[in-house]
Amino acid sequence: MRFAIYLTLLFAILPMVLARPFFGLCIYYVVSLLQPKLLCWHPDFQDAMLVGVPLVIGALTIGVWRWEVSPKKDERTGRVIGVLRRVTKSRLFEPAWPLLICVLLIAYIAVTRLFSEFPLESNSYPFRGLCKIVFVTVLLTGMAADFRRLRVLYIVVALAVGFWAIKGGLKVILLGPHQVYGKTYDNNLFALTSAMTLPMLFYFALSVKHAKWRALLMVCAILMCLAIIGSRSRAGFVAFGVVLAGMAWTSRYRLRAMFAVILVVVVTLATTGTEVRERITSILSYRYDRSAASRFWTWQVARDLLVRSPLIGVGFANFEIAKDRYQGGRKAAHNIYLQNLAELGLLGHPLWLLLVFGSLVSMYRFMRWARRLPPEMRWAYQWSRGLCLGMLAFCIHGMFHNEEYLELMFTLVGLNVALQVTTRRELAERRLLDLVEQSRPAKRRRLTRPRLPVEPAHPGRLFGVPA
Repeated sequence: MRFAIYLTLLFAILPMVLARPFFGLCIYYVVSLLQPKLLCWHPDFQDAMLVGVPLVIGALTIGVWRWEVSPKKDERTGRVIGVLRRVTKSRLFEPAWPLLICVLLIAYIAVTRLFSEFPLESNSYPFRGLCKIVFVTVLLTGMAADFRRLRVLYIVVALAVGFWAIKGGLKVILLGPHQVYGKTYDNNLFALTSAMTLPMLFYFALSVKHAKWRALLMVCAILMCLAIIGSRSRAGFVAFGVVLAGMAWTSRYRLRAMFAVILVVVVTLATTGTEVRERITSILSYRYDRSAASRFWTWQVARDLLVRSPLIGVGFANFEIAKDRYQGGRKAAHNIYLQNLAELGLLGHPLWLLLVFGSLVSMYRFMRWARRLPPEMRWAYQWSRGLCLGMLAFCIHGMFHNEEYLELMFTLVGLNVALQVTTRRELAERRLLDLVEQSRPAKRRRLTRPRLPVEPAHPGRLFGVPA
């Protein structure tokens, strides 16, 4: 019955997805990240492809339309006397260096797959999935490069990923301490995605003006914290601790926030079950833990595979197959850096590192720059903090888990590009409106509009490549 209702709703909104590409983009991320098909007990249903096809068709045929503001000048004097608002067709993507790195990474993987000693059928499915993720990320930068659309997509992504954590937090409150797995019954992946979206949800709540909605989002963030603790993922605990420390350190009331984090840790250790306390304690005594010892062994296997093929690696998504052939047993490396290095080699691994850590540095630099924006544009600073801490959680958690091509990571990269473009456009529009106000007679000026300060230098270049 659930599946019939879900299928009916999905087919009913497909014409809207085709006619409104941005609406289709939001639906696609709900379908892809939240995966409602798991609530209907049909995990093999290709609902993402069902939404993605009309989304791409609509984006290519209809395009992206947005409101553009241009100055209106006097024909005789050339002075700006007003503004013109019109709907114009914009490009499908924003030219930015992260997108260039994504394209180069896809091209490198496509070429090196032909020279791999393992059959192409072994990694055809994950390669198609990676191409789909990159293509939608490229479309995201063009469709969401507008304040209203970016605001909608930002919270859609945060709630779509955080749905399972919010649901798990409610179950912890109602049923007591128990292990929370999420949608795929992988507690490590569940803890990772929840830790990445927790700062996004928290800082978006700070940018909401209505107190009721802000309080509701804060409650959802608290439920996500309970779910991460209930996941019993040690890598998730580490990433969660780093995110909480980052949120407290960048708070206006730093000492109070740090004290609150310490209080949360103490209360958690005191109220949770013995299994959670044992999992947290095992992080400090990792040398005597069998699971941690197995991770050290798989890390050594990754280094051995790199020695066999140092330049191009064993091939994209071939780590487990190569380990099974040379060492025995199909098991991941539990480290995104070593696994990616063993798969892509010394030639392709720097591209992946540049995408991840270059985006992290770009988010941090933009966050520092956005602190000096006018109070009305505080949202740019808050949203960038959420993206930066989410990417930091991915980098920390990746030292103990293997999800180097996580779709949520690429989504954060695309949102970062869209956020920077949107902020520059909003700032330019505000400066234009302020210029129009200054050109009017003194009696007709709207004195309630605050004057903008001199625009600070924007971090528009990273590693010599325009951002």
